[in-house]
Amino acid sequence: MKLVGLLGGTSWHSSADYYRMLNEQVNQKLGKLHSADLLLRSVDFQWHHERQQQDQWDMLAREFTKNAQALEKAGAQGIVICANTMHLMAEDIQNQIDIPILHIADAIAIEAKRFQTNTLGVIGTAYTMEKPFYREALEQRDIQMLVPDESGRKEIHRVIYEELCNGKIESSSQQTYLQLIQSLEDNGAGAVVLGCTEIGLLVQQALTPVKLIDSLKAHVDYVVDWMIAD
Repeated sequence: MKLVGLLGGTSWHSSADYYRMLNEQVNQKLGKLHSADLLLRSVDFQWHHERQQQDQWDMLAREFTKNAQALEKAGAQGIVICANTMHLMAEDIQNQIDIPILHIADAIAIEAKRFQTNTLGVIGTAYTMEKPFYREALEQRDIQMLVPDESGRKEIHRVIYEELCNGKIESSSQQTYLQLIQSLEDNGAGAVVLGCTEIGLLVQQALTPVKLIDSLKAHVDYVVDWMIAD
């Protein structure tokens, strides 16, 4: 089994899910008492959130690169960024390390193929929905990306940072998300990506007929397959 380094803490709720689900999936596939071989670097999200708000992505990239290098030095054979938004820095980090970043867009592309669609709706932070990095990563994998309108994007972003990152689940926010997901399908999306790893706390497939791609689950599946491949 390959040793994987996790860059987490943005937020810790989803990073805890990564840790739990990676171990569950490895055990499910290998049986007996097997668990995932992992290193975790979990950061203080408040500092990182402030840098995001101030558009200081170069500073964030330097910090995450330093952490990735430390994981590589500690023996990690691959790096997992435990957040969709922080993949904005994936290319910068990859250029400074000699081990692969297991990119979340590769995991999403596998799910899009399973659903036989190349048009995906995406909900996530404003950074994920509006900055070019996510759209470009999907386009490189022959996938077109759709997002909600401006008011929808603002509400999705607000709920993530004011509620989900604090572990709060509000039924009114859930209904808003479900309506926005339906609108993406109505506009041509073959499936909708829950493009923030906290959104799975609020929305699950059982709540909507729209096909969903939970980015956290898809990423975990992809990482586990990589970890245990011969």
